[in-house]
Amino acid sequence: MAKITIPCLVGKTNKAGVTNWYWQPSATLARAGWRPLSLGQDEWKAVAAARARNDEVEQWRNGGAKPREIKAPVQPSTFAALIDRYRRERVEGKKPNGQPLLRPKTRAVYETSLKRLEAWAGKHPVSYITPLRVKALKDANATTVEMGGLGHAAAFNLLRQLRQVLDFAESIELIPKGSNPATDFDLGAPPPRRQVWEADDEAAFIAAAYKLGKPSMALAIELGLYTAQREGDLIGMTEPQVQELDLFDPVLVQRLAGKDGKVRGWCFNQTKTSNDQYEVRMEIPFEPTILVKVEAAIRANRARDRAADPPRLLTHVLIDDDTGKPWKQRHFISTYRRIIDEAVKHTGRTGMEDLVWHDLRRTRVVRLRRRGMPMEMIASITGHSLQAIKEMLKVYGPVDATITAQAIAGTLPPQEPEQAETNEQSA
Repeated sequence: MAKITIPCLVGKTNKAGVTNWYWQPSATLARAGWRPLSLGQDEWKAVAAARARNDEVEQWRNGGAKPREIKAPVQPSTFAALIDRYRRERVEGKKPNGQPLLRPKTRAVYETSLKRLEAWAGKHPVSYITPLRVKALKDANATTVEMGGLGHAAAFNLLRQLRQVLDFAESIELIPKGSNPATDFDLGAPPPRRQVWEADDEAAFIAAAYKLGKPSMALAIELGLYTAQREGDLIGMTEPQVQELDLFDPVLVQRLAGKDGKVRGWCFNQTKTSNDQYEVRMEIPFEPTILVKVEAAIRANRARDRAADPPRLLTHVLIDDDTGKPWKQRHFISTYRRIIDEAVKHTGRTGMEDLVWHDLRRTRVVRLRRRGMPMEMIASITGHSLQAIKEMLKVYGPVDATITAQAIAGTLPPQEPEQAETNEQSA
């Protein structure tokens, strides 16, 4: 007797020999919003439920009724169908060794632009996209946010993504070679970010964080400036990661040790934005003032964790002050923006509106560079390779008066003792 196969019906048998049945959507259906269903242990009921679900999917594919949360189906030969294939083969594709083609952060940036392109022309055939329509897309989005656009950087990413999708269309011979209407979209790449935090920005943010009842965010900004680490790693810092460090230089131990004479720091495996890069083990010593704040946060958070029902056994250094639980990254960033707005409102420092969390990383590098710190030492703090630091300083090291003064001073002849004494008296 032939076995009946129902699309998307999957049985999973546990160690006790009991089979639970599920309706498991394909990757394409999952992207459209279809979610798995648990169908219980009765096989015949599971078969009937799976067939009913598959009937819903078929109606959806034919343009009929669909659950509210499900996206409209992608129609063949449309721009949305091209984007869907591009997403599967290029954005979510794999290398021969099984690694993703794109970095996780790059995929997220691509996805933002792809969704905007789908909304713009997804229902139309690819031939709908002409040079005139590309120009109209640029004109509508390259203006400032206040004027209804996306701003220069987001608009550039959008148009660059359109060019890449249509290059892909050429590569699969969907459109003729050399016919990409977005090859030259007449919008230059945005300049690299050069924003850095000033000491007054830091003080304004910390004051606003306390005013809004967010002491964890005040500590977060201090740790961000001190460690130069990404927010994802910072909000993942846990009590076991704060460890005693073995330092063999007595001068360093004396400078960095806490009241008990021990040096402690943050030990963790740094999250890399590239899938190709090796994992970096970081050990960042906390100087005594920072260590006191970190240990105080751990004590307070641990007490709250143990009092929870059920108790939380892993204590984080930075927590959501409203819930007492670890931060979710999106909520962390939205809270950061709220504190920035509060700081601007009470200080009038409107330049803070342009500061993003990643600028803390840049600020730390710039401050270390101002002190003349070698690139090898900067790399040991940030976790970059030496080559990456060299490339990073092209962007993260803007022209700075301190650095320029050091360069100019280095070209001057040595001062005579009498002249040096005169300069000191004048000062």
